[in-house]
This record gives sequence, C-alpha cells and structure tokens, in this order.
Amino acid sequence: MRASRGARNRACPGGPTRVASCRPVRIAILAITASFALAAPAALSAAQPVVLVQAGHLSPGEPGYLAQTGASGNPFGLESEFNRRVRNDMLTRLRAAGVDARPLAARVEPLGVPGATFVSIHHDSPGGAAMVGHAITGGNENYYRGEGTGDASPTPYPDSARHRVPATTVSAAVERTSAGTAQRIAAGLKSIFTPANGAGGRFRGVIPPNSNRRMNHFYGFYRTTAQSRVIVEVGAAPDDNPFLAKVPLISKTLSTAIINDLKARKLL
Repeated sequence: MRASRGARNRACPGGPTRVASCRPVRIAILAITASFALAAPAALSAAQPVVLVQAGHLSPGEPGYLAQTGASGNPFGLESEFNRRVRNDMLTRLRAAGVDARPLAARVEPLGVPGATFVSIHHDSPGGAAMVGHAITGGNENYYRGEGTGDASPTPYPDSARHRVPATTVSAAVERTSAGTAQRIAAGLKSIFTPANGAGGRFRGVIPPNSNRRMNHFYGFYRTTAQSRVIVEVGAAPDDNPFLAKVPLISKTLSTAIINDLKARKLL
C-alpha cells in the first residue's frame, strides 16, 4: 500500500523542505548495517573449533625428550619429514572444513595451549604397528634417561633431564572424549590400512589403557588443555612403506575422522 505524502514527510522531521537533509542519515544507517554484515564472518570464525596437529619429532624438540628424534626408513627419510607432510596436508583439509587448525612441532607452544582436539602424528619403527593411543587419567608423563633414552618411567631417573612446568592434567572427561576421538580415527585408519594400499604390517586399533606407557602417557598430552588428546602411529617403516607414501590418502582419512568427531561433539 502506498503511503500518503504526509506519512512520508513524517519520516523526515521538518517536512518536505528537509527531505534532502535526511539522506546522509539514511546513508549512515546503511553503512553501519553493511559493517555488521562484513563483521559476521569474523564473529563466526572466532567460534571455529581449534584442532592442534603435531608433527612428531619435528624440530624444535621438547626438553626432556630431545634424544627422541624418531624412526627412519620411510619413503621420505626421517620420520619427522613424514609427520610434517601429513600434518601440513591435514591443516589444509581441516581449514577447508571450517576448522581452526594449528600446526605444532615436537615442542608444544604455547605451554598449556587450549583446543578442542590435540592429535600427534607418528609412524612406528620396524616390526611395529599402526595404532592409536589416547590420554588417560592417573599418573603423569614419562621420564627417561637423560634427554629421552631407555625405558619409560612414571618417576624421574637420577639423570632425567628437566621437563617444562607446569604440566597439564588429564581429567575423566578428557579421557572419555579422547577415547571417542581415538575410536573414530582408528576406524578410519583401519579402512585404508590394507594390502591393496600397500600396508604390510600389523593394525592394532586403539590400544587399551596402560598397555603402552609411551603412548598412553605421551608428553604432548601434558602440554595442552585440549578437550581431546590422541596420538597416531600411522604404520611402521619400512614394513608399510608403500602405504606411508600415500600421504594424501592418509591425511584425508585422518582429517575426515577428526571432522566427524567434532560434529559428533557438536563443535562443528
């Protein structure tokens, strides 16, 4: 319905002689509205779930573990190089899905970094296996001889190098969430860890709590406050080298599992 001239004039104080003077006000309102529209994506991005992807053994190293430089013999040489390639491909895929994916090296920075999920990428040594571990309650991170040699121990050796403090803790809620993430990652990894894809070694799935101290009490779990914390041994070199060469397949599978996990947790 068309408004009367009087009604139109009442929208502009001062009557028809002042209509032109209202135009700057209208323009200003339009500009403010547009600025809110432009700010909306930034506000949404602030709510993106943060996923911390660590390339295991990649320099700089973590104090107390500097001697643990990783395995070798994969298609790219050092384990750290394989881990870096998978991490970087995962970052691209996760970001494309709306995740705030952030890279980490062996030294976790900043100490106590928060996030929705922390995942550390590795591959095992000869005779090892593809498997997934997660943070568990009770105990603390491992100690080793010097900067990381010898057997893992829940208490320091006389010559254990100093660790960074304060370490974070693992609550029951973190263990439950981590176990769920680990199950989804293991299911995805199992689907591609096949002879047809070049896997020749063993697949162990999610390892039981306290079955592998090196993984269940991995130091990275105590350097973040992420709600979920997992470590992935993608396979073993050289047993699974044809499989380990398939970085895009591996990174896509791991990223998809993490995305599905975030959706199940209603974070994405």
